[in-house]
Amino acid sequence: MSGQVLAARRFYLNYIVGRWWIYLIGIFSVLITNAMQVYSTRLVGWVIDFFNSVELPAHLVGSDRRQTFINLFIFLLGSRLLLMISRWAWRASLGRQSHFAGGELKTKIWDHVRFFPRKDLDRKFTKGILMNANTSDVQSARMLFGFTIVMITDVIFLGLFTFISMALIHLKMALVSLSVLILVPIFIRYLSEREIKSYEDSQNALGELNDLSSQAVTTARLQRMTQTGDFWFKRLMTGALSYRDARLKAVNISLLFVPLMGSASIFGLIAIFAYGLHLYFLNQLGLGDFLAMQGLAILLQDPLFELGFVISDWRKGRTSLQRLAEIFIHDRQKELYHQGAAVEQRETVLDIQDLSFKYSESERFLVHDLNFTLKQGERLGITGPIGSGKSTLINLLSGLELDYSGKISLYGREYHEYQHNQLRRLVSVVHQKPFLFADTIRKNISVDRDMTEEQIWHVLKLASLDQDVKGFAQGIDTPLGEWGINLSGGQKQRMTLARALALKPIVLFLDDCLSAVDTVTEEKIMQNLHSELKGTTLVWVAHRKSTLKYCDRLLEMNHGIAKFLE
Repeated sequence: MSGQVLAARRFYLNYIVGRWWIYLIGIFSVLITNAMQVYSTRLVGWVIDFFNSVELPAHLVGSDRRQTFINLFIFLLGSRLLLMISRWAWRASLGRQSHFAGGELKTKIWDHVRFFPRKDLDRKFTKGILMNANTSDVQSARMLFGFTIVMITDVIFLGLFTFISMALIHLKMALVSLSVLILVPIFIRYLSEREIKSYEDSQNALGELNDLSSQAVTTARLQRMTQTGDFWFKRLMTGALSYRDARLKAVNISLLFVPLMGSASIFGLIAIFAYGLHLYFLNQLGLGDFLAMQGLAILLQDPLFELGFVISDWRKGRTSLQRLAEIFIHDRQKELYHQGAAVEQRETVLDIQDLSFKYSESERFLVHDLNFTLKQGERLGITGPIGSGKSTLINLLSGLELDYSGKISLYGREYHEYQHNQLRRLVSVVHQKPFLFADTIRKNISVDRDMTEEQIWHVLKLASLDQDVKGFAQGIDTPLGEWGINLSGGQKQRMTLARALALKPIVLFLDDCLSAVDTVTEEKIMQNLHSELKGTTLVWVAHRKSTLKYCDRLLEMNHGIAKFLE
């Protein structure tokens, strides 16, 4: 049995065992619901028998006909009330678990993905894959924890209670009704196998489409510059059509359950009606029993009709849970979650000794034998041609890339020795490619922190974005589209800079994060940062050397060779 299957099973069982009393109440409520559905249907037959003066069960018989009628009314009303209460009970207990489980699955995804190595996020668990997992897979898997259990219980016990009640009336009629349904499970199994294969194909197609969409949005500016919009449009259309075809195929197979279940139901009802009518005319079946059998036969169709969808939902949910389990069991980068040392500030912020780095697929060093120190409050500018390793050096110096030779010390310790959460509150990185959430400006700035409006406006002013935001109708409560699509490139870069400044970091890394900003606005931002961040240690990458004029030292990168400029 694969690790994914075991992990999915373990998560499922642990969730249910941890809430066993809720599931016990919920299943008991479903059983009461099933019993009351059957009993109230049977009561209708006894009401008919009462008016035809046919003998009734002892628990319904009163001292006279008036009292017997009152008993019938009380039992009928009581069964319907109990049916209503038990339905509410299982919805409030079992039904809600689908929603709670969905939230826990999303939390578990985040708790694992945030500790994945960057290379795995770039290659295996891409944005499209994770978006699909967090939406479609969670949506399918969460049903296993609530409504699917309701349906399984319903199929088993409503079918069992109904058949027993029918058998107590007339065993042969009950067997006739059951015999019509004997071949249904064979067809259901065949359809469910086809459906699950189509479902897996559609999920994979959706993941690929999400990846393409993510790439198309992030390269929108480059597309305008290179006139490649038509190329991306065709790629997106091809991906969308592939997903549409795969999804339609899965839906069409699912819809085949409807005529299959419907046909079985019709044949079953015809058989029970014809046979029951035959027995009635032979005086072997009373009118009340005949009508009760018809009602019970209709009731028996509910679990039969649900059976196909139960199998379908169970297999789709299980497949999605196993896909999520792949995320749960994937190796995490231990440096990101271990309980490390707390950061203790010293005069020397960064101490770089014999630092070298190259990518595994390349023979060329991007950084080679680099040595320098950076004191508290110093500003280091890094420049050089495209592809010379500037962004790679930022990733190394900020602790985002840990696979290197040599030594990088922050306040006397290497990055892997620190507690990651505290480290990321003190060290901020602003990349050239901004990342924004589909939420308000307020949320994009504050993220998980409590910030006053005054504090938000302050960091927006530092990033020279306050006047732009004041021009929006809703100000800082203006919603941003996915990836901040309704902002310009320069506005997006300044928004991510404001978010980093909101953290009040002691070390700030800026990776050419104003490349899309005009020079006038850039000058305002540089003056703001120069006056505001007096005690902050700053490492700034830029193509334009004019951007780095407030830096104390300049380091020029040139394909593995790094030297400080006078």
